[in-house]
Amino acid sequence: MTGFSEECGPAAAVKVFFLAGFMGVPGEFARVRELIPGDSEEILPEDLLPSLEETRELLQRRDLPPDYFFQEARTRLRKIITASGTERVCLYGYSLGGRLALSALFMSQEYKAECEAENETNKSENGHKNSPEYPGVLRRDWPMISGLILESSGLGIRDPEERRCRLIHDDNLARRFAAEFSPELLREWYSQPVFAGLSSRVRESLIQKRRHIKGEEAARVLRCLSSGRMPWLLPSLESSRGLPILLLAGERDPKYQALLKSVTGSDIALLTVPASGHNIHDEVPEVTARIIRDFLQNRCRVPGGERLRTPEI
Repeated sequence: MTGFSEECGPAAAVKVFFLAGFMGVPGEFARVRELIPGDSEEILPEDLLPSLEETRELLQRRDLPPDYFFQEARTRLRKIITASGTERVCLYGYSLGGRLALSALFMSQEYKAECEAENETNKSENGHKNSPEYPGVLRRDWPMISGLILESSGLGIRDPEERRCRLIHDDNLARRFAAEFSPELLREWYSQPVFAGLSSRVRESLIQKRRHIKGEEAARVLRCLSSGRMPWLLPSLESSRGLPILLLAGERDPKYQALLKSVTGSDIALLTVPASGHNIHDEVPEVTARIIRDFLQNRCRVPGGERLRTPEI
C-alpha cells in the first residue's frame, strides 16, 4: 500500500501514540513510556469524543450512522497526530484503544463495497475514479503511520444481531456507571471472566487508579464507543498490505488467545505474552516496553504471520 513507510530506521525516530482502553486514566502507560526510546504520547478515549453536552444531543439523533462516534474519533485522532508534527508514528492500542486505532486506519468491507459501487458510478459518469478513500482497505490519509500494535484488542462484531445486543447491554451498563460509580462497581467490573487472569495485586491496583473517574464520563465513552457500534474489521485487517502489525495477547487470557489464533495476514505478527492476562502493559510493563522496542527496530523485517520469539523476562 503506497503512502505507508517501508523504511527501516532507529526506533527513536518513530513516535509512539498510546491509545488507552475504557476507563483509562492519565499516566496509564507511564512505566512503559519510561522504558522505550524516543518520544511518546498518551491519548484517552474521551479525548477523541465530543463534549458531554454535545454527546447527549448526538445520542438523541436517529439520522447518524451507527459508527458515527468512531468516525469522529478518527478525525480527532488524525488532528492530534498531525498537530504533533511527527513524520513517523506507531500506534499502540490497548483494548478499546486498539479498536479505535483499527477503525481509524481501516475501512470495513461494507464501506469498501460502497466505495467500489460509487467508483463505478463515477467512472461511468466522469470517465475516472475520484473516491477519496478507495482503493484498498487501509485508509489513504495516514502517510505517517509506520506500525500498529494491538494489545488485547477486539476486531469488531461480525453478526449484526449480536452487535445490536451488545449495544443494548453497554447502554444499560452505562446507566449504572452514570448513576452509581463506586469502588464496588469497579470490583464487579474486574470480576468479569476476561479479567480472570489478573493477579489480585494488579486488579486492586487498577481499581485504585480508577476510583476517581467520573461515572458520567465513563458512561459517555461506553455509550459512544461500544463494540456494538464498530464495523467488523477482521477481513480488512487480514487483507491489508504494507503496514507492519503486531497483535498481543496474554497467556492467561483465553478469549484473546483464541482471537489471536484466528487472525492471518501477510504483514501481521502474533505474540503470546507470558505471565500476563488481559492487561499486559499493567502486569508486565518491562516486557511490554521490550516488545515495543523490538517491533520498532525490526518492523520492516518481521515476516508476515510469524509468531515472534517470546522475550525473556
